[in-house]
Amino acid sequence: MLERSSLASVASLSTGLLFVFTACKKEPSGPKWDIDVAVPLIRTTLTIADLVPDSLLTADASGNVSLVYNSQLFALKLDTILQAPDTSFRYSYFPDVPPPFMLTLFPGTNFSNTNDVTRFDLDQLELRELRVRSGTLKLEMVNRLQTNVVGDFGLPGATLGGSSLALQVVVPSGSSAAPSSFVEVRPLDGYVFDLRGPGFNDVNTLTTNLTFTTDINGPTVQMGQADSLEAIIRYNGIVPAYARGYFGMREIAIDPDTTQLDLFENISGMLALEDATARLKVRNGLGVDARAHINYLRSVNTNTSTTVDLVHPITSGPINLDRALDLGSSFQSALNNYFINAGNSNIIPFIENLPTGIAYDLDVTIDPLGDVSNGNDFFYYESTLAADLEVEIPLRLAAADLAVAAITNIDLTGTLTDHALQGGTLHVFATNHFPFSATLALEIVDSEEAVLALLPPGGIINSAQVNGSGLVSNSVESQVDFVITKEQLDLFYPGSSAGPDGARLKIRATFNTAGQPQPVQLRSGYTIDIVVSLEGNYIVNGDE
Repeated sequence: MLERSSLASVASLSTGLLFVFTACKKEPSGPKWDIDVAVPLIRTTLTIADLVPDSLLTADASGNVSLVYNSQLFALKLDTILQAPDTSFRYSYFPDVPPPFMLTLFPGTNFSNTNDVTRFDLDQLELRELRVRSGTLKLEMVNRLQTNVVGDFGLPGATLGGSSLALQVVVPSGSSAAPSSFVEVRPLDGYVFDLRGPGFNDVNTLTTNLTFTTDINGPTVQMGQADSLEAIIRYNGIVPAYARGYFGMREIAIDPDTTQLDLFENISGMLALEDATARLKVRNGLGVDARAHINYLRSVNTNTSTTVDLVHPITSGPINLDRALDLGSSFQSALNNYFINAGNSNIIPFIENLPTGIAYDLDVTIDPLGDVSNGNDFFYYESTLAADLEVEIPLRLAAADLAVAAITNIDLTGTLTDHALQGGTLHVFATNHFPFSATLALEIVDSEEAVLALLPPGGIINSAQVNGSGLVSNSVESQVDFVITKEQLDLFYPGSSAGPDGARLKIRATFNTAGQPQPVQLRSGYTIDIVVSLEGNYIVNGDE
């Protein structure tokens, strides 16, 4: 609800009673006077913005108001397409001699030269290029020889700024009983992996070079079967910045979910709209063709427990989604628009349900026609496949029990235990610029908007005068009265049973257009101006 600050309050009570205090100077133990006073309390205005947030309203040159609302339904992120698992590879070297024979290694001997390939398990993806946003390479070497060993590790296909990744580490001497080890961790942020392998004709494959050399200044050593050397290579936490290849024909199930809407949170009752349109905007930031099956789009009103399923071609068959355009260092999403109106759907009852949320269930098939890009599917870290629902509602409508409300603070003189107000009547003077009448109600609410009291009796605010086109020609003034007791006035004071800040006053106007011969067009200037005054009993020299 929209909360407003009082523009006039009983803080002016002293001024309103100045004539009393001037004529009858109060003595500490003087007599008491029981008098009736009339004091202004509140001045506020109810507008169309109390129905829906002002930021969602647009008006044409004539002031005719429409509501435009946009809500994201879902967004598929990068990790839906690719999850790069942590991967380990182990390389071991044993001398190719049978026991009890030994291999003699002189200082500076290159005794192991491995040119291998690392194949990554990427599910159904066949990647040719991967740019790393973040992640690490951990190289651990274990030495059981009684001399230092130099390990040279290289990834010719992993480059940063044009230079290949290369590491050289020195592993201290060890033994079969007490092996030594050395660990180095290298960030991979910014590296580009060429995953075509050594022949540039493969996928998910990275060329790996590994060489062991004995220390040129070390001793000559004998190496037997128990004197192995090992290198363990671990790729951890790889997050792609970009990937290119073939992503495979597969279906991605999107779990049924509900997107919450605050569009109608201030509206209750029933609407009869004359028109409404919507547009489903699907932005494909992935470099893949896709086909979506929308099992349902459902208007859900949790206040009334009612649902309305959208009936439209997009919910009765598959929709094809164009792929994004790769710009080299960024991408341009493909925008697919699906227009929904009263002629091709049930959008009006869908909106008239006053949904508090839009429920959806769908699945997406990527590359439904296979590898039509010849291995040039792509995505960036920022790529998403997202859907927005944009709704436009011209506010030309019929309404039944359509409620508009505002909540305002009331500042009273004195304190909970020291004030002289004894209750009375709240007079509400309303100037109605809306083209329909309204039933006015006042409620005392706490900080959580729980109703503490409903003030009687309430009444009707008369409709503004309208011309033959149903547009307002003149505003109309009305007065509605409410009885308030001393106990109810006490609730507005801090520390009362309403809480540490006291209660607030909720002003609710409920519209009904039943008396209008045609739907009513709302305009931006339509308001209800409200002034509330208290005519009540006040005890001078009482407990104030």
